Amino acid sequence: MSATIAPDVFRAAMSRLAGAVNVIATGFSDDDSSGPRGMTATAVCSLCAEPPSLIACLHRDAGTAVQALRLGVFSVNVLTQRHLEVARTFAGAERFGADRFTVGAWERGRLGVPVLADALVAFECRVAQAYTHGTHTVLIGGIEIVRAASTEEPLVFHARRFVGLGKDLERRPA
Repeated sequence: MSATIAPDVFRAAMSRLAGAVNVIATGFSDDDSSGPRGMTATAVCSLCAEPPSLIACLHRDAGTAVQALRLGVFSVNVLTQRHLEVARTFAGAERFGADRFTVGAWERGRLGVPVLADALVAFECRVAQAYTHGTHTVLIGGIEIVRAASTEEPLVFHARRFVGLGKDLERRPA
């Protein structure tokens, strides 16, 4: 028998799990009514190097998830500390759809997805597999293009706020 964890207890506990801040984006579609879609997400991680792939988890009803599944392509844009306004814009409810892409230096990637020109790193992916679990869609992205544009410190989300990494505790060669 498994214990039932209340949603508020789960959210509070998970808020202690620090994560890199990313914008998952998809579009541009041939269907002009769709336009690009994007959202801030921390549930992103590497999956394997052979074949190069990652996992991105998005709320299943979000326009970004729906459109990524429909088009079969998406980007993961890892934000730097300088991208705080981008993170807030793509996480907030003040702007939607293509209007979000007026904040930040967005370009059309080779797979037709929005790519943040000055991201720490941007991955352009094809949807290799997708699963629904509870409220979320788990996308496995086959990475086709990697673009590293910055060497700045990443933006991190911890305890329900955006933070920097702080000082190096251990210096290692790059």
